[in-house]
Amino acid sequence: MSSDVDAALSAVEDALRNNARRHANGRDRKAEDGDGPTADDVSAPADLTAADERAVAVAALDGWLEDTIAQRLRSHSDMSEKDVGALRRAVLARLFDLGELQPLLDDDEIETIHVNGAGRVFVRDAEGRTRRIDALVDGDDEQLLALVRRLAAHEGLGERRWDTGAPALNLTLRDGSRLHGLMAVTRRPCLTIRRHRLLDVDLDGLVELGTIPRGVARLLAAAIQVGQSIVVAGGPGAGKSSTVRGLASAIPPARRIVTIEDTLELHLDLDEERHPDCVAIETRPANIEGRGEITVTATLREALRMDPDVLIVGEVRIDETVPMLLALAAGNIAGSLSTVHAFSSAQALEQLQTYAMVGPDRMPGESSARLIGSALDWVVHIERRADSRRGARRVITSVREVCGSQGIHVRSNEVFRHDRDGHVDVHAGVSDETRERLLQADYHVSELEEAGRFVG
Repeated sequence: MSSDVDAALSAVEDALRNNARRHANGRDRKAEDGDGPTADDVSAPADLTAADERAVAVAALDGWLEDTIAQRLRSHSDMSEKDVGALRRAVLARLFDLGELQPLLDDDEIETIHVNGAGRVFVRDAEGRTRRIDALVDGDDEQLLALVRRLAAHEGLGERRWDTGAPALNLTLRDGSRLHGLMAVTRRPCLTIRRHRLLDVDLDGLVELGTIPRGVARLLAAAIQVGQSIVVAGGPGAGKSSTVRGLASAIPPARRIVTIEDTLELHLDLDEERHPDCVAIETRPANIEGRGEITVTATLREALRMDPDVLIVGEVRIDETVPMLLALAAGNIAGSLSTVHAFSSAQALEQLQTYAMVGPDRMPGESSARLIGSALDWVVHIERRADSRRGARRVITSVREVCGSQGIHVRSNEVFRHDRDGHVDVHAGVSDETRERLLQADYHVSELEEAGRFVG
């Protein structure tokens, strides 16, 4: 099957190249005749569209299949209808979709794909169950490398390298999935693909999924509407990005949003109805000469020059912590959303303070506490928990109000906690300043008590 796919792919690529050459020659002849395209000329051949290329590819593939089936019949080696269909899908997927990965990405039940070399592929579903599947690209690591390099050249905002000089690859695929690749430092090329199944989600959707109680969702929506800043904390795969998308749905459409990410995952700029004025910025690694790198810190500077009302930082790490907090503390931004790796809401504040103290700015403990206490308003913690009915689900386990600082400590007040045994604690006593700000969005803190009726 693999050799048939390669042969068919070669024939189709030849047809595409010949068609492109004829198209270019047609434009050249018109130019030589003095009929080249001008601002007023619509008679010259237009650039080939994706639909044109696909039509040429399908015709060439059908022709190759017809000839091949006829040859096989003469040699008494027929191709079954099933084989023909699989071959067609494989060739078109390589040319116009995501190659051998496409069937896995089309499966709505799959959440994560682990490739430990082409012949060792595992998938994990939304309920956390892992199973091994058939080999990818016939167990051939060279084909796997070729597939990923092809994706690195065409997916995302710009071409990215994946070779011994750049062994790590981070890439956003066209369906919104995030691909991480590692080679040269591992025995075999390895991929981790995280699918984002909740690209179109709002706070109501998170309530329906049982991720967040309605009373807590109302609190956070009000906080966003009055321009307060929220950090979403959690471990790897906890659901931080989905939570940020849900929270972002509460941002008024009139506000200008700028998002900063290492690899585009939020895709808020694609939702023109909710976020008509949104710009997504992606960092960039250095090129083969070690030039052209654009870090989160650099993009943060550019983002602040773009006059954002709301700043969203996909993941806060050491270098960008102080610049981001300084921007928020200055009061020029109507709230922000960001994520940080932490295993509790309290630890998230400790983590940010540690980042500020050990980062390039080397802020002392008291200064870092004061900066965090003035820049942030809320910390939300989310984690993935076992569920007897659904296998696993993501749950908001804590919501913590940031209440300034005292000495080297950031002061905070946990207003909502959902324990592992399903017990819920609600403390509706927030600071007077927060209470008054939430009233601007017509939210009364007493509504938080509704969350106490949430059954975990």
